[in-house]
Amino acid sequence: GGNAPQAIDNEAVTRVANIAAGIPTLRRVVLLTSVGVERTNEMPFLILNLFGVLDAKRSGEEAVKKASQSGFSYSIIRPGRLVGGPYTNLDLAKLFQVEGGASNGVTVEKGDSLLGDCKRDVCAEAVLQCLENPECKNVEFSMVSNEERALTDGEWQEAFTAIRA
Repeated sequence: GGNAPQAIDNEAVTRVANIAAGIPTLRRVVLLTSVGVERTNEMPFLILNLFGVLDAKRSGEEAVKKASQSGFSYSIIRPGRLVGGPYTNLDLAKLFQVEGGASNGVTVEKGDSLLGDCKRDVCAEAVLQCLENPECKNVEFSMVSNEERALTDGEWQEAFTAIRA
């Protein structure tokens, strides 16, 4: 069906989730979607969703949650707009003072409540933390980068415990 939101973020994710449901040894699925999937009637998400991007991502999330009933746990990460190398335009990165590096902080909140940018390396760290941390089971959270230091493993665990409450 092409490289369209419906084909990628709904149909493909649904297919992968359904296949995952048939793997009895699978323990965890981590899905990156986007902030705004629960706020499609609010600005700026109303504009972002003009072509159904956020609706398709939300459908993919629902497919993963439904498939998890087969026995695996899930983590749904909703990052803000992805920035930082290697795919960010370097001129724009310089203009907006976007820098990569593992020393960058992150704000994590339950559900879909944040707005802002999220550095790609911070997203990668969140995926790894979700896979390794027993507190990150059956959770959905949004995250954006901040100017503080990176979270320690213990602080990630505390963040996941807080969003489960």
